[in-house]
Amino acid sequence: MQGLRSPVESDEPLPSQEGFYLAVARQDQEERRTAFPPAEVRSKVQPCVAQPGLSQPARGLHAAHHMNDTATLSRLFAGIQADLDEVDKVFQERARSGLPILNSASMHALSSPGKRLRTALTLLSGKLKVYRFEKLLPLSVAFEMVHLATLIHDDIVDGAHTRRGQPTVNALWGDHIAILLGDYYFAKTAGLIADIEDNRINHLFSDTVATVCEGTIMEMLSARRLDLTVQGYYEKISHKTACLIAACCKGGAILSEASDEEIQHLHEYGINLGIAFQIIDDVLDYTEDQTTIGKPAGNDLRQGLVTLPLIYALQSQPHNGHHQQVQLLLSGEGGSEEQIREIVEWVARGSGIERSFEDAYRYAARARKALYHFPPSSDRDVLDELIDFVVLRKR
Repeated sequence: MQGLRSPVESDEPLPSQEGFYLAVARQDQEERRTAFPPAEVRSKVQPCVAQPGLSQPARGLHAAHHMNDTATLSRLFAGIQADLDEVDKVFQERARSGLPILNSASMHALSSPGKRLRTALTLLSGKLKVYRFEKLLPLSVAFEMVHLATLIHDDIVDGAHTRRGQPTVNALWGDHIAILLGDYYFAKTAGLIADIEDNRINHLFSDTVATVCEGTIMEMLSARRLDLTVQGYYEKISHKTACLIAACCKGGAILSEASDEEIQHLHEYGINLGIAFQIIDDVLDYTEDQTTIGKPAGNDLRQGLVTLPLIYALQSQPHNGHHQQVQLLLSGEGGSEEQIREIVEWVARGSGIERSFEDAYRYAARARKALYHFPPSSDRDVLDELIDFVVLRKR
């Protein structure tokens, strides 16, 4: 993660495609200034005209904006659907336990709807070179197990009782069972990685799990810290979120007989895509609501998490009443739902959202630049369009 630069430290201009992204975001921003909550003003973006020099997926971005996430991913993943289904099947087989309570908790965790983005990135990265599904299968299952284990443990740390509108494992079975289920998944990954028989994957996987753990600790230590810097935010999300997405892409490249240079390009694609993904997640926490993201707006604020939109909002107006109100909320001394909503509306209508979008689009541009080191292909097109999906999604 060394050498990671925040977009605010860079003078690089927005490429034309990312300029379009920003125009879409600004239109959303204007809508939020005149109508709140944001859920009331969706699906109003005007169609854009195709611009010369943009990738083919970008020419359809007006249709992708406010897209149905599930339908979009189903279309993008159509070429690997059979392999995705096989990953799901093997996951359930390898996650099976002789203890009924562990099986019940595991099946509940697996029933939660997800994007399967990490599995798709692993497989699609492998398809750019020599596709070896027999090796990519256990790696994909292992990465999904790590991801699910971290979500289960996150819910315990956050005291969360729902995720995507469904009860969490800890809400139904208690913290002790939830902790052990996460540990059980981590233990199961050891056998999956051993099946691959590649020392490079051994090191990649162990380093990734360690880095994700460090990111989780960073998040805990930075919670309720009003002095969290932009760079500190990027260091945290690079470890906690982007690292795993980058590892999926890098692992897919390693197992597809890619060169060292190609492996590095896919790692850069993944790390930048992962950062953009988390920025958008943090933006949506202020601009969407229960109906779209499965949790109330401002959930991060309720948990004491300081994210990029809030950091930028506080930078733009450091000495107003909202600053003191945020400080009171983060202090843990409580705050009414009305006060939280007031801060959410203030952030959603301010420049912090647009600045966050702009950062996300710059990281998206870096991901695309790394991807375009590979020759054109249908699989590269899917990875390309996934960049659009990540930055334009609404959940």
